[in-house]
Amino acid sequence: MRRRQLLTAIPAIAATSSLLKTPGSYAGTDSWKTQFAAALSEDPSLLGFRSVSAPAFDSQASVEGKIPAELSGTLFRNGPARHEIGEFRYQHWFDGDGMIQAFRISADGISHRGRMVATRKYLAELDAGRALYPGLATVPPNPAPVTSPDQVNVANISVLPHHGKLYALWEAGSPWEIDLDTLETVEIHKFADAAGKTGLTAGLPFSAHPRIEPDGTLWNFGYLSTVGKLVFWHIDSSGVVKNVGAIDCDPMTMPHDFVVTAKHLVMLLPPFNFTAMSQTSTFLDAHQWQPEQATRVLVVDKNDFSQYRFLELPAQWVFHYGNAWEDETGVIRFDAARAPDPLTMTDSFHAVMKGVRRDSGHSTHYQYRIDTRSWTISEQPLLTGFNSEFPAIDPRVSCNRYSQVVMLSSERDNPSRHGMLNAVSRFNLGTGQLDTFRYPDTIIPEEHIFVPKPDSAYESAGWIVGTALNYRSGSTELRIFDANKLSDGPQAIARLPYALPLGLHGKFV
Repeated sequence: MRRRQLLTAIPAIAATSSLLKTPGSYAGTDSWKTQFAAALSEDPSLLGFRSVSAPAFDSQASVEGKIPAELSGTLFRNGPARHEIGEFRYQHWFDGDGMIQAFRISADGISHRGRMVATRKYLAELDAGRALYPGLATVPPNPAPVTSPDQVNVANISVLPHHGKLYALWEAGSPWEIDLDTLETVEIHKFADAAGKTGLTAGLPFSAHPRIEPDGTLWNFGYLSTVGKLVFWHIDSSGVVKNVGAIDCDPMTMPHDFVVTAKHLVMLLPPFNFTAMSQTSTFLDAHQWQPEQATRVLVVDKNDFSQYRFLELPAQWVFHYGNAWEDETGVIRFDAARAPDPLTMTDSFHAVMKGVRRDSGHSTHYQYRIDTRSWTISEQPLLTGFNSEFPAIDPRVSCNRYSQVVMLSSERDNPSRHGMLNAVSRFNLGTGQLDTFRYPDTIIPEEHIFVPKPDSAYESAGWIVGTALNYRSGSTELRIFDANKLSDGPQAIARLPYALPLGLHGKFV
């Protein structure tokens, strides 16, 4: 096993320098807004990529069907919402400013509240009346200088409920604390400030896909492209930082998610490699897909970040994993939505912002196996003929043995009219049983998650809860399914009196 010295100091500016650039190949012109508006008038399914119509929303949903009496709580969601500022439109879906939403569910009904996350970037641009700062793949005209990652933090990917608090998460900066009731932005939260004993500086990246064990222990990562470092976090159930460390990673790629077992952290590092920023490129442009190279698989000892090993798989791209577990012999198993390349991010999510639909390939659900005795790895497809994304599990089996995965899906030989994923499925990894509900072609589903019934056995009884955009009626919906009767259709449908932009991730509390 490779052994490297745990780093004790990383300049915060390393995470920022890659953003200090001038407009790139997708920047500059206002024609993106004009093109999108024209395309939307012809294709109403693009409604999900329209900029949010207001900074705040409050309503009581109209409900069809019956809300299960035992289902009580809040579905918090996050996603890019402000895609336009004045006449300027962002040129990538992931560049929009984040909006936190709360769907509060009880026997009395379902209410909705949405609030833009009042980040430093969002407030500065409101005050200036124009776009100021570069994003992942967009740089506005005459950009303002960037002095820290959190100056351009859009808090637009996911939410983290933890130790009685709620955070809005981004990929490359600190989490923003959100008031659980009002959804107003409280303040930026720098976990690194509480980790002074490590000697690491504040402003370290805290990714949007932390993993939480059933006892509340939290693990996360971040990446520093310009210095080739991966940062790992260990935080206890009360929010206290127990450990922060870093590992050399050269070349650096753009990891988005990872998994955790009883003993290890595991991450796939696809050959979408950071090269160098030119004066005319964006951060996304600075990465090159090099499929002749292997996908590196990083396995880290969770109790000692200086102990790790790299394995190899064929070139592939993974946005999201379902879960992982490790048996008593040291064999790790995990699942993920595996794509042959990152074209969905580099091409599709660019083009759709000017109203152009592109099919950039498929993601197939795979299972992976790592033997930590022989240090070998293998992979195999689990669902052929289906696209999959947004895998989710019963949160009570997180980082432990599991058998059920909920995911969005679509049949490749029977695609939707809008070209996006059009179904929600529940898949049994052991038996291969698949239960699916297909949405009508006028509805685009978002991430769905599993909510267990109180006092039920793990992965048994519960509900599948998720939102969707009905672009025919111009409304956002929330649907509740019996997890064991998914194909029967929803038990209840809650409809809002407005349409919200398509979002990314959520959690149920």
